[in-house]
Amino acid sequence: MTNTEQTGATQVARMRTAIGQAVATGPAFLRGEVDADHMAHAMVSAVRGYAEAERTAGSDGRPRGQEAAELQQVLAELMGCGSGYLAGRCDGACVARTMTAMVREFGQPG
Repeated sequence: MTNTEQTGATQVARMRTAIGQAVATGPAFLRGEVDADHMAHAMVSAVRGYAEAERTAGSDGRPRGQEAAELQQVLAELMGCGSGYLAGRCDGACVARTMTAMVREFGQPG
């Protein structure tokens, strides 16, 4: 594996970790056990944590490969939806739609 491939694989792992952090809260939110405010903060926090990990690793944040480019769009959706809710630009139903899709795509069976 080349250094570029390793860097891309590490970036993808960090992206998946961030997505997983937000998705982990999703089922409780969708069951009504966690409110939309908490869910939105979890979404934003996960993306900010990823961005900080990238900076710490010396990355400029650009996706390193196709999978990273696709996951970057997922992170953008998490940030856009979460921050949009916190700014009053959308409602809890919008957060629920986003998290339903995220849990379906990235949630663990069980």
